[in-house]
Amino acid sequence: MIKRRTLLGVATALSFSAFSGPVLADDYPTGPITMLVGYGAGGQTDLIARATANVISKQLGQPINVINKPGVGGAVAARELTHANPDGYTILFNSNALINLAPFVMKNADFKPDEFDYAGMITAFQLALAAPKDAPFNNLAEYVEWAKKNPGSSYAALAPEARLYINEIMKKTGIQVNIVPVQSGSEMINALLGGQVMLAYSGGIHYRYPDQLKSIAATTTFRHPSAPTVPTIEEQGFQLGMDTRTTLILPKGTPKAVIDKLSAALKACQTDADFKKVADAADIPIQYLDAAEATKEMTASTAKNKAIMKAAGIVSK
Repeated sequence: MIKRRTLLGVATALSFSAFSGPVLADDYPTGPITMLVGYGAGGQTDLIARATANVISKQLGQPINVINKPGVGGAVAARELTHANPDGYTILFNSNALINLAPFVMKNADFKPDEFDYAGMITAFQLALAAPKDAPFNNLAEYVEWAKKNPGSSYAALAPEARLYINEIMKKTGIQVNIVPVQSGSEMINALLGGQVMLAYSGGIHYRYPDQLKSIAATTTFRHPSAPTVPTIEEQGFQLGMDTRTTLILPKGTPKAVIDKLSAALKACQTDADFKKVADAADIPIQYLDAAEATKEMTASTAKNKAIMKAAGIVSK
């Protein structure tokens, strides 16, 4: 028979463990935070991640250690996150394309929106179809007319979604375009500048060359701050608008108090001068969404992207 003193000792130990250490959401954070980044050091997302980490660290009063875990568009880092304790001490900074797009176009990336919690989103990529500045077209209608007169023109594609856009345009309009695979954003830029291709899908890097390159369609659902007069692809008649946003992703089950603190700290990026310098240098607009808005956006954009992929015949269900 278990003695009463033993039971009291067990109860006391359980009580102490439940209300001490890092599990106390109200005291969060009491120590360093690890921020995983699903891309290599020095890239665009990594730079924004490190700027974000600096702001959050100042807001929360604890150091944030940024660890790069590149691979499969962030899937390697995301899988590590799924094994982390949901206490806010391991977080992931990544493009939401890992969840709302990659599962439809990549192997080994089968994540769903409800597998994680979200503290918010902070920047949006200015995804677009870009062309040389002197190209004889300024929008998709003009490009299609030009392509009809110049069959076999070339288009640079870095990723599966890049092929999706030109394939759907060809399907709808009947134009014939050669798809030229490129391995990096810099290779895509060189192809445009060198005249090897007349059109390319860009993650926004082309805005660094305003005197040499231009957008003819924003492939997002919003017009770009860097080219506000250029209509979106949906405004130009192709229902293919897809957004990519940098997102603070947490293990499922993270306490709401922790999520709210991280979300409030992330919001401070909007007015932080150093963060703004980094975002401006990368031509990435700051578009903060709080935890609730980010969760809603992730679910809605995943459903929309899946519908686009289904209509294109890329996914069957």
